[in-house]
Amino acid sequence: MEISTEPAVREYVRHIYTDKAVVSTKPTPEGNSAIDSLHAYAGVKWLLNKPISAFYGEQWLLIQKAEEEKQLEVTIGLPKDIIENSLTQEFESLYLSEGVSLTAQQWNEHRRQILQDALVSLVLPSMEKEARMIMAARAKLWLAAECGLKLWKKVSMAPYVPPKMVDNEDRSDSVVVPRVLACCWGPGYPATTFVMLDSAGGVLNVLSTGYLNIRAASPEQEQRKMNDQDRLLKFMRDYRPHVIVLGAANVQCRYLYRDIVEVCDFA
Repeated sequence: MEISTEPAVREYVRHIYTDKAVVSTKPTPEGNSAIDSLHAYAGVKWLLNKPISAFYGEQWLLIQKAEEEKQLEVTIGLPKDIIENSLTQEFESLYLSEGVSLTAQQWNEHRRQILQDALVSLVLPSMEKEARMIMAARAKLWLAAECGLKLWKKVSMAPYVPPKMVDNEDRSDSVVVPRVLACCWGPGYPATTFVMLDSAGGVLNVLSTGYLNIRAASPEQEQRKMNDQDRLLKFMRDYRPHVIVLGAANVQCRYLYRDIVEVCDFA
């Protein structure tokens, strides 16, 4: 066996693996019941022999996460005919003796067994591990680029430009600088807080509403919520904000948004 051929063999196997390896997925019993058509893993629930070169975007990260959560069973490898024809023949051409004697043939049988064991036990698992790392790295780079692009679109957005307004305070021949009412959700302690800002960003007033965003469970809580709604309505009418900004702290802000919209309808 010539040691000098080993790097070339490894590169040959890597080339074959990169070009021909495929991925298959199927759900575990738990995943089969959990992953429906609207689930995040629905698109990777059933894959059959998808080439690793065809993976794009974040798909591999979804597969990886689903596998970690025991939702999917994932197999990566070369088709059987590639192993038996391309790889096995290449190995045998490099490492088997060309002798025709009985001894040479017997040694070749031993070499074939060793090569098969090395291929199945060492080379292919090593290539699978390397393929997983490469696909994960590519998917993370793609995801980071997408996040960076979306973040750039946010931070490069021009300041809010209000529509032209004509009333007793805002003249049509002047530039309208919006007055902003900022809101920060609170669980109750601290309370949901509204801060009225002037056109220069200075604080004009602060309003705390401890019951505005609760789901009333008693007549007393319902009355306190209505009181907070009335206070917020008066606050808006007093300061007439052009823009209301709600900091999206968590999912509860969806319900807070609806409560604010409800008050705005009366302002």
